[in-house]
Amino acid sequence: MTDMPETFETFLRIWIAENIGSLGSQTDATNLKYILRVRADELEKAATIKGFYGELAEAARPYGGIEGYVQHQFEKANPSRRRLPAT
Repeated sequence: MTDMPETFETFLRIWIAENIGSLGSQTDATNLKYILRVRADELEKAATIKGFYGELAEAARPYGGIEGYVQHQFEKANPSRRRLPAT
């Protein structure tokens, strides 16, 4: 059995499950925007290291960038937390 090279979709699915889905509803709303900014930076770094920065930038474009994409993924994982407080 040989190791299959990781695809962008696989990388993203795993990263989101481990870093966004795990935030859950227990995250304090005041800190959430900061946490999502930090996670966006972490995603950008991880994608760059794996050679997926271009694909990430393309996927994030409709959301205004990587931070918007991460926020969107959080909202998908936590439908009851659709609106983040304004800062």
